[in-house]
Amino acid sequence: MALAVLWVCYTVLQRLLSGRWWVMLALDLLPPAAFLLMPVLLIAAACALALRRNRRRARETGGPAASGPEEGSGTSASGSVTGSVLRGPTVPGRRPRGTALLLVCCLALVSAAVSWPRNGVRLSALAHQDSSAIGDLRVVSWNTTWWGQDVDTDRFWAALRAQRADVYLLQEYVHGIDHRQENLRPVDDLARIRREFPGYHVVSRGELITLSRFPVTGYELVGPGSTVAGRPDAPWLEVYRAVKTLRTDIQVNGRPLSLYNVHIPVQIDPGLHLVSPSFFGMLRERQRTRTAQFAGLEAELREQRLRGAAAVIAGDFNSSPVMGEMDELRATLRDAADSGGGLYPRTWNELVPALGLWRLDWAFSTGPVTVDRYRLDGMNSLSDHRAQILEVSL
Repeated sequence: MALAVLWVCYTVLQRLLSGRWWVMLALDLLPPAAFLLMPVLLIAAACALALRRNRRRARETGGPAASGPEEGSGTSASGSVTGSVLRGPTVPGRRPRGTALLLVCCLALVSAAVSWPRNGVRLSALAHQDSSAIGDLRVVSWNTTWWGQDVDTDRFWAALRAQRADVYLLQEYVHGIDHRQENLRPVDDLARIRREFPGYHVVSRGELITLSRFPVTGYELVGPGSTVAGRPDAPWLEVYRAVKTLRTDIQVNGRPLSLYNVHIPVQIDPGLHLVSPSFFGMLRERQRTRTAQFAGLEAELREQRLRGAAAVIAGDFNSSPVMGEMDELRATLRDAADSGGGLYPRTWNELVPALGLWRLDWAFSTGPVTVDRYRLDGMNSLSDHRAQILEVSL
C-alpha cells in the first residue's frame, strides 16, 4: 500500500514539475516503460501477497485451504481461497485485506492514467497502415556520434549513401576526445561530402549539417543560435554551444518546405562531476540552456503554424517521453511515429541493446505536410542512435 501511494505521488509530481524544476533532469532518466510496468507490478504484487496471506491463514485455522472441501459441500477450495482474497479477513480495528487490495489496484490504475503520456507507447501504431503513395521526398535524421570518428570511415559513408535520401539532417558534425565541450573540435569534411553526394546543397553551422537534393532558398539559426548569426568569425565553441536548431528552407517541386535540424543539449554529461558537488550546478545550468533552446524552437514553430507553413522538425532532442520539455511540441505538432516506428519507438542506446529503452530522437511535421511512412534504422551500429527515416508528401 505504501509503495502504491508513493508511486502515485511521484507520477503526479512528475507531471507537474518535469521541465520546470532542474532536479527533475536527474529523476527523468527513468525509462518510459517504467510508467507502464510499475502499475502492473504493483497490482501483481498486491494480488500475490493477498493470496499468500490467505493461504497461510487458512492453514493456521485448518480451513479449506489446508484440509480441502467437505464432500458434497458444493464449494471448492480454490473458490474459497479466491473469495477470501477478495473479502479478506475481518479483524477488529484493521482494514480488511480485500479492501487494501482494491485500494492498491485503484492507485495503480490512477498512476497509469496520470503518467500515460510519459510511458512512450504509441497506440496509433496499432491502427497504422503503410501508405501506398510515393512521397515527394525522403528525409533522414541521424545523430552520427562525433561524425563516425570511431568507426570505419568507408562503412560510415556507405551507410549514409545507402539511405538514398533527398534530405539529410545530421547532428554531431564534430570530433572529440571525451564529453567535455572544451575538447570538441570542428570537422571540415565538405570535400568528401560533395564527392559522396554530388549535386546536393550543404548548409552547416556548429555541429549541425543539412544536405538537400532540392534547391536551398535560405537558412536561419533559431533561438539562442541567432546570437551568432551574421558573425562568421565567432569562436567555434561559442557557435557550438549556441546553435542547436538549424532551419533550412528548400523548394520541393516548386513548393516551399522548412527543415529544422535539432540537437538539444544532453541533460547530464557523464564524468567525475556525477559524484562531486558540481553535479547540482551542472543540472541547473543544463536546465537553463535546454529551456532557452526549447523556448526558441517553440516560438519559431508558433509563427510557422500561424502562417500555415509546411515544416519538418527532426533530430536528437535528448529528451524521452518522460520529460516535460517535450509537452508543447507533442501537443501542437504531428508526431511522425504515428506513421510507423512500432508500438514502443526507441532510438537509444543502439550500441548496448540492454539499454535500448529510450526514445531521444523525434520527428514532427506541421502545415501541409504528410508523413506517409516512418521507421527507425540501426545504421549497422555505427552510432549509439538509430536513424529516423521519413517518407514525406507535400
